[in-house]
Amino acid sequence: MGAALIFLEAYDRHGDSLLDRIVTGDETWVKQANCETKLHSMQWGHTSSPKRPRKCLQTLSPKKIMPTVFWNRQGVLLIHFLECGAPINSERYYQILRNLSKAVQNKR
Repeated sequence: MGAALIFLEAYDRHGDSLLDRIVTGDETWVKQANCETKLHSMQWGHTSSPKRPRKCLQTLSPKKIMPTVFWNRQGVLLIHFLECGAPINSERYYQILRNLSKAVQNKR
């Protein structure tokens, strides 16, 4: 409750310019999708198979990636991808935050 009150007081002092300085982020694990296009379907057909292209066939890969997305009021600032099995430690987060700092400086 106290943090919300401090934020509202800062918003009263600075107005919408305060919102331009807020950066937020989120991360989640996502399975990769393998999509076979109509063109691929035609290429792998047997010589006696019909030449009619099939619709896109999607399968989920056992591989996962973790996208971490940071954004502000104007839009996305940085997207970082972490593959499954890669270590998540303080050094990795430090590097991501350094990249985020550079992205914020480039936007401003």
